[in-house]
Amino acid sequence: MEFKELQRKKLIEKYKVSTEEIKAILESAKSDLKTAKDLLSSDICWAFNIAYNSILETAIALMYAKGYRPIGEAKHVSVILFLRKVLGKEFKTHLNRFNQMRLKRNKAVYGILRNITEYEAKEAVQFATDFIEEIIKFINKN
Repeated sequence: MEFKELQRKKLIEKYKVSTEEIKAILESAKSDLKTAKDLLSSDICWAFNIAYNSILETAIALMYAKGYRPIGEAKHVSVILFLRKVLGKEFKTHLNRFNQMRLKRNKAVYGILRNITEYEAKEAVQFATDFIEEIIKFINKN
């Protein structure tokens, strides 16, 4: 698989980490997911944001497993573009959802409105649960 275009655009670079570091990132993602679930009853905005973070951490673990990391200012976008190349059409819907969450999270974190509904928060936590499980299977298979 070629990543030359993403490298040329300075969105990713080669990066080597140990299997232990990848496992640690995945454990952090699982821990964040647990926190997101716990927050659903008290702060839906942060539950959404932490669910998003667990997805991002999992995606970065996949990048590391493939020998790359995001660079530049738009690292979250770089991660999604990288995953589109690695995961292909089978994960298109998942990656579109990930990108929608990125945009929503950006507004929730950097905007002045807490614009997350209870439904969105619960759906984000469920999506994160499924995404993490699928990406861990993908990493282990490849």
